[in-house]
Amino acid sequence: MKKFTFAMAAACAFILVSCGNTPEEAVNNFYTANKANEFEKAMTYTDLPDEARPLVVEFLDSMGMVIHDFEVTGSTMGAGDTTALVDLHLVTSNAFNPDSIFDDIVVPCIKDGRTWKVHMNQ
Repeated sequence: MKKFTFAMAAACAFILVSCGNTPEEAVNNFYTANKANEFEKAMTYTDLPDEARPLVVEFLDSMGMVIHDFEVTGSTMGAGDTTALVDLHLVTSNAFNPDSIFDDIVVPCIKDGRTWKVHMNQ
């Protein structure tokens, strides 16, 4: 189940184009929108191309993932201050496992011009 949660988090991170002044804000905006089941909005906080976003939204919706809570717990800037890794404590459940799942994950972020986004475009 931990692999499933990590895959979902990675998929979310891969899809969203975030608008944030810091990597932490981008991740917070992304997960706040996902928590509210506003998957299309969440995608705006990622670096996913527009054409890929509907596929990710459909995938997220089909998984029945529920974000109960999340907290940014730290971050590390990459070389050149254009990449970052944001540490996140995530509490979820999904259609396959209604019990709460607690995970600590790392969300990659990338700076696009002056805006930080969740990096999902691999």
